[in-house]
Amino acid sequence: MIPLPRFPQLSEFIAQSLGLYFPPERLDDLQRGLAGATQEFGFDDPAVCIDWLLSASPTKAQINTLASHLTIGETYFFRDNPTLDAVAASVIPELIRARQGRDQRLHFWSAGCCTGEEPYSLAILLHRALPDLRDWRVTISGTDINPRFLKKALAGTYSEWSFRNAPPWLKQQYFNRTADGRFAIIPEIKKLVTFSQLNLVDD
Repeated sequence: MIPLPRFPQLSEFIAQSLGLYFPPERLDDLQRGLAGATQEFGFDDPAVCIDWLLSASPTKAQINTLASHLTIGETYFFRDNPTLDAVAASVIPELIRARQGRDQRLHFWSAGCCTGEEPYSLAILLHRALPDLRDWRVTISGTDINPRFLKKALAGTYSEWSFRNAPPWLKQQYFNRTADGRFAIIPEIKKLVTFSQLNLVDD
């Protein structure tokens, strides 16, 4: 358990180090994440782990470890449909019109990309909007602080859970079924997205 008197200091440390906000109403979330980090750091008592975090100036690698326990991987393909509909209907066509026949380059940044479903969703929208995609230089940069999420994003292979609420054509047109029953994104889409680790607080 997190000693309540230490909560404000710990919450501030996490906000400054990771850019993650844990107000008092998210105490339970913080306790669950810290429990896993405590074990990975080699401590038996979360209170001892907190004292160490607040006094030892953790390394970047240790901060990344903490991030891997405190970030929540809640995402799926075409997750925010109203936003993506607006991007597909207004943003992408306007960008294409502004660059077509001239500087045919498009670059997007997906910050906090988690396990990759969101930048891959954007890549699929661009693929559908650009029949002459090969004549364009399209790059999508996906960044996240959690190295475990990025490892999955780089693999580009997903279970059924990542397709909840996704349109029915998505798996049929843009994924190949794997031997273990998962779905691997097709190379034509995968090559549009690059992934790298980024802590928005530090960088």
